[in-house]
Amino acid sequence: MNKGMDGFPLAQDTPDRALRIFQIKVFSETANMTTGDNKFVFAVSEDLNSATLVRAEAFVSTSASSATVTVPVRNVTKGVDMLVVPITIDALEFTSYTADVRSAVDYSNNTVETGDRIAIDVDVAGAGSRGLGVILTFQQA
Repeated sequence: MNKGMDGFPLAQDTPDRALRIFQIKVFSETANMTTGDNKFVFAVSEDLNSATLVRAEAFVSTSASSATVTVPVRNVTKGVDMLVVPITIDALEFTSYTADVRSAVDYSNNTVETGDRIAIDVDVAGAGSRGLGVILTFQQA
């Protein structure tokens, strides 16, 4: 079985369990990041009913000069965090793909249902960081 960088099995993109990848721009290219809950919230559409979150990554347009950008993903409707380890982007880096601590999906809280509200929060913004984007990968049931 193939495993990702986080040690968990890679999602398999098969015709009956297709991967759906969403790139969400949370802050514009020139907007300074700020901390807080509900920086971006979306509702799960019918086509994602019973899908599971299998990966979460992020990127910035301008890297933080200090501190690690920290971005949790939360199912507001169910009142649970969807990651056991939030997305992080190290200082002076542009993506979470190179983070010292990689995000990890909470496999007991990663299933979404039609109408669930999913929130992108920012716990740590990092000095000077701008243009946050989040990449969420869901696997259909």
